[in-house]
Amino acid sequence: MSPHQHKRLVTAVRTQLLLTMMTTGLTMAVSQQVAAQETPIQSSTTEPSVTLAPIMVTAKKYEGYAAYNPTSGTKTNTEWLDVPQSVSVVTKTELEDRGAVRVLDAVKGVAGLNNTLGEGSRDEFVLRGFNGLNDVYSDGMRDDGKLQSYRSLANVERVEVVKGPAGALYGRGSAGGIINLVSKKAEGDEFNKVQAQVGSDGLAVARVDSSHKLSDTLNARLNAEYRRSDSFVDHVDSNDVFIAPTVRWQPDDQQTLDFSFDFTRQHLVPYRGVPAKDGKPVDVPVHTFYGGTNDYQDSDTWHAKVNHEFAINDDMTWTNRASYSHITLEQKGTRQSPAEVTDNQVGRTVNNFGYDPRTSKTVQSELAWNTGNHELLFGADYNDIDIDLTLATDKNVPPISATNPSAGATPNPGFPKFRKNSTQSVGVFAQDVYHIGDWSLVGNVRYDNIQLDQRFQGQDSELNDDKFSYRAGIVYNFTDATSAYVTAARSWQLPYSGIYINPKLAALYQTDLKEIGVKTYLHNDDIMLNAAVYQIDKEDPKTNDNREVIDKDEFRHQGLELEARGKIRDNWDISAGYSYLDAEDKKTGLVPNDVPKQTFSLWSAYQPTDQWRVGGGVNYVSDRYAGDAEAVELDGYTTVDLMAAYSAGQHNVQLNLNNALDKKYAFGATNGSSGKNQIGFGAPRTWLLTYNYEF
Repeated sequence: MSPHQHKRLVTAVRTQLLLTMMTTGLTMAVSQQVAAQETPIQSSTTEPSVTLAPIMVTAKKYEGYAAYNPTSGTKTNTEWLDVPQSVSVVTKTELEDRGAVRVLDAVKGVAGLNNTLGEGSRDEFVLRGFNGLNDVYSDGMRDDGKLQSYRSLANVERVEVVKGPAGALYGRGSAGGIINLVSKKAEGDEFNKVQAQVGSDGLAVARVDSSHKLSDTLNARLNAEYRRSDSFVDHVDSNDVFIAPTVRWQPDDQQTLDFSFDFTRQHLVPYRGVPAKDGKPVDVPVHTFYGGTNDYQDSDTWHAKVNHEFAINDDMTWTNRASYSHITLEQKGTRQSPAEVTDNQVGRTVNNFGYDPRTSKTVQSELAWNTGNHELLFGADYNDIDIDLTLATDKNVPPISATNPSAGATPNPGFPKFRKNSTQSVGVFAQDVYHIGDWSLVGNVRYDNIQLDQRFQGQDSELNDDKFSYRAGIVYNFTDATSAYVTAARSWQLPYSGIYINPKLAALYQTDLKEIGVKTYLHNDDIMLNAAVYQIDKEDPKTNDNREVIDKDEFRHQGLELEARGKIRDNWDISAGYSYLDAEDKKTGLVPNDVPKQTFSLWSAYQPTDQWRVGGGVNYVSDRYAGDAEAVELDGYTTVDLMAAYSAGQHNVQLNLNNALDKKYAFGATNGSSGKNQIGFGAPRTWLLTYNYEF
């Protein structure tokens, strides 16, 4: 497709989506007018008033670990058994029981997903062995604005994870899957909740969750959080402020309009871990710091969303969404170089970068239509990411002892303007879930047109491409509670996730999925059990200066996953997952970075009385490698976590003890060759005391 054709397509789809949003507003206005005209005149007779007895809260109520049918696998309410792909859901109760502080805590028990260092300044995950930095979503929309920071859980209701390529629904993305954070909504419940937390390393957190019904048609909710903490690592601290108001307007029975806004101000000191020597992380205390005492990352993030859902009739729903995010960020970071440690000295550089600013705009329109045997979904979306990057490097930083570093300030080269990048994508897609007897046939197809523009050192460059993604699945329901499925899918990824253009990598990466699985509900639908066997093949083409493909890197990941979530009894919840993964670079036969062959997690919470709740679990991660070409071996580890909670009336107190056996371990490294000397230790034994009050 030529650039002129691309621009015409972008303009056409943007115009269509704009008309969609305008039509939405017009529809709401007309429907209100009609409703007003059809409202009968009320009688002036008043009913006698009735005084209701006050409702007393006697104990905290917990929902089950399998309380929700996940929707991220199809973007519709298709039954979980009929989705031909592994989808996990972590409920609010599981988040609370585990004492989740960050998103990485929230997904700790999801089979096939493990955490990594993320440069010590952001959320970063490995899904089925592939890096998923750019594959976190918020309410189904790409959460690009917060990818360089730690996201708050204060306004997160639950977390859904789709495993394997999901480009047929969501467009360009990771080979391993996506993480979708489902936010809290203003649903009209009347409550006020306050929470205070204190914990190890000076952790102090205050949260508010206030929900009110303002009128028959208008609800409001406010979530806010303040957090400050030192760290188990010397000279590392953080300080966060987060506020997220949301409003729901329901002008009539057919329409729901959600307005959401959140603001995050975050300060932290990046943690780049420890270097390696002779193929192993150096043996130093976990608190050892190799950075500069004047390192920092400061960011302000604004994020606004609107979601309009219009139930045209009982079988058809039209949903329109839009979001905008704006982030300004500066990171002054000292990092260990990937060069070999010699004479017990490790080299260092200072890398400053920032966004001034980075913005993201998304518009989506989707029509869900249930015709009986067919569950149809048609959609279009537009995404625009603009980055004004600041960057400076100082390579003249003196080396430091690899085993006994002495911390001090390092040079600050400032934040000069460096490069401008823009990534625009337009997508249209369709999905059909066709039910015929005990069978369900699932088909997805999506077309994406992508344009990258770059201005660097006074020169302009661009990259245009268009691709089709698909998913085809067959599901057989043995009973109302058990199904088996087989699926094949294809997705595409942008080199460097589209943040800049390299003429040597001017072709999109291709990922193909083959998966067979079984799903079942156990114990009267209280437990969700999923078993899957899969193969993911990824091709990363390399190009010459003319952007012709001359070579490619190929990766194959084959695995097995078992996962169970739910209630064994009304007062006993369980979450368990096991993953086996055989991953290799087909050209070299080596294992990629941060890919454990096996992981296992088990978490359970038991409530013997209305007041008491106790729980605990284990988490196992096998050996891995870091630093490319199996440069550094990271030993496997097992950690144990414990929890106890007590409720009395409107009060609840909970104590979490994480890594209770005080295991020393490396949990991950930075991506690529830099990971050889940037290996992060996991936290030692920590405690967290939480007080909740609801009124």
